[in-house]
Amino acid sequence: MMAAHRAAIAIAGIAAAAAFAVIGVPAVKPDPVAASAEPPVRHAIEAVLDPDSGRLEVTDVVTVRGRAALEFRLASWLAVAEIALDGLPARAAESAGIWRVALPDDGEHRITVRLRGTVPPLPSEGGRGAVPSAASGPAGSYLPGSAGWIPVTGDDWTAFRLTVEVPVPHRAVATGRLEEETLGETANRAVFAADWPAEQPALFAGPYSVEERHEGGIRLRTYFHEELAELSDLYLRESARHLARYSDEIGPYPFTDFHVISSPLPVGLGFPNLTYVGRTVLPLPFMRGRSLAHEILHNWWGNGVAVAYGGGNWAEGLTTYMADYALAEEAGADAAREMRLGWLRDYAALPAERDLPVERFTAKQHDAAQVIGYGKVAFIFHMLRGELGEAAFDEGLRRFWREQRFRVAGWADLRRAFEAASGRDLGWFFAQWLERPGAPRVELGDGRSSAEGDGFRVAFTLRQDAPAYRLGIPVAIDTEAGEVRRRITLKKGEMTASVTMPGRPTAIRVDPEHDLFRRLLQGESPPIFRDVTLSGETVLVVAASDAAMAATAHRLAGRLLQRDAMAHGSDPAQIPRRAPVLVIGATAEVAALRKALALRDLPPKIAGSGTARGWTEIRAGGAPALLVSAEDADALAAVLRPLPHYRSRSYVVFEGSRAVDRGLWPVTDSPLVRRFDN
Repeated sequence: MMAAHRAAIAIAGIAAAAAFAVIGVPAVKPDPVAASAEPPVRHAIEAVLDPDSGRLEVTDVVTVRGRAALEFRLASWLAVAEIALDGLPARAAESAGIWRVALPDDGEHRITVRLRGTVPPLPSEGGRGAVPSAASGPAGSYLPGSAGWIPVTGDDWTAFRLTVEVPVPHRAVATGRLEEETLGETANRAVFAADWPAEQPALFAGPYSVEERHEGGIRLRTYFHEELAELSDLYLRESARHLARYSDEIGPYPFTDFHVISSPLPVGLGFPNLTYVGRTVLPLPFMRGRSLAHEILHNWWGNGVAVAYGGGNWAEGLTTYMADYALAEEAGADAAREMRLGWLRDYAALPAERDLPVERFTAKQHDAAQVIGYGKVAFIFHMLRGELGEAAFDEGLRRFWREQRFRVAGWADLRRAFEAASGRDLGWFFAQWLERPGAPRVELGDGRSSAEGDGFRVAFTLRQDAPAYRLGIPVAIDTEAGEVRRRITLKKGEMTASVTMPGRPTAIRVDPEHDLFRRLLQGESPPIFRDVTLSGETVLVVAASDAAMAATAHRLAGRLLQRDAMAHGSDPAQIPRRAPVLVIGATAEVAALRKALALRDLPPKIAGSGTARGWTEIRAGGAPALLVSAEDADALAAVLRPLPHYRSRSYVVFEGSRAVDRGLWPVTDSPLVRRFDN
């Protein structure tokens, strides 16, 4: 790969330091990359950024070959100051936001693009809107590659060398390998590079305190706001642990650096070799536990191997399975079973019109997409591990990594890797789980036991809806001598199976640990928030005479339903009997509405608890209800952000913004259990 070309630039008002102190950055040899071809585009970038004002100047020398023109897009807040082609002034045509520089031939050419602009300001503190495409302010700067702060060519892969200068007290950090860093009296400068196929660089800056350690040849850093500095050691240790784990399970970590960066925005984002997390989120236990593991694993799945989105996004579900679910397994069988059941409950709440085949999931754009792309896809990998066995499953993942590292890969590539590892044709498995929406509904028919020789025999009927899936159904038979487990293959609508055993049977349980992705039957699952929030027919009732509380109730409803919702009148007689209902309001007014709706006694966990609470109930006729009540407008405002995170629960109780109790209503019996009289 040819050396990057650099050009010096300056911004008025940001003086270059008269003398810089060079920070020791130990040389770390890049991991060899078995890329299919040299990246089609190389960037040599010089950037000077003033986070406080948002002023940005960029010079990008873009090297390409084998094309008739360089086409790229830029952020609307940037102006093109100059364009040169191979060192000579050039012209660029712009149409519908796309710039085009014609090239004289298909040989190698260098196009120099000089840009100036002001990054949009950070949203106001506490803003609840969508995350901006780019933002800057005294608390930090956020410039992902997709924002167009350098020319975005649309190529899958690039290579780059980025030199960035920011004024003291800010420090800059970017995707790519940290090659050099100098700290000066008035400005700090850092150099990042990716000489492997990479995404366009993402750039961040802020008044950061930086801590560093090296583990297994990887440079680990935290870039934290000062009030979070005491968390650095914990994040460095946990990052090292997760990196070692996934390197052992999959293959060597594909980068030389990993950074955890504190963000002034309320985000949790993963980029190649770093994660960018809201400063209010970093102190929370879930972030440095499961969420950190999830973002680190994305360096293999999604960044180390990119997603061929045309056939669906496999990376989110695989990452959920290998990070979130694996940590639940570490916590014990009960925690793992609870996560699987949670995925099934979420799917049970998904209306049929919002369901879609896995191959059509690309990104989490709303809660319904998360049910498919995270939960269902994770469950598919769980079933595949059960089908192949752990050894073949693990080898399939390692093979997929070896063959696809720094490539763009899809579900077909995963299938080939698992087929090679197992020696089996898995076309049927991937076809039924990726191409079809929906899920099988498995039922247990007749079950009977009888004496047979010196032992006993249990015969039972399994049914599923048409069109049939090919299912490996776990069955457990409780006997006086212990438990007997079998895996029954069901390929058609109905079959009768039998199992012999030495001990007298007492019960048969179908899929007792919830290892099969299927539709839960009535009685298997309690009502959860998603039964109401995912429905397109949900009726909103605001039970608040206070204007401030009513306004807050509408905001909360929008966050829960992820759409605008018009409030229905509070007259119970006018609320459709079979419609899901969302009630939000003051404690006393919600209680009065409950009485008018003829709901059962308020559950003890809810009555008189906390400053605000949300819970589910079932109305007469079977429609679900989600009720949220608060002591006053401030108490309701305090749960605007946290309450929507409990969509998989039956109830949650808050003291201020802190959840002090949450859970699921108990389930007393299952239609997939038959007990035998002795």
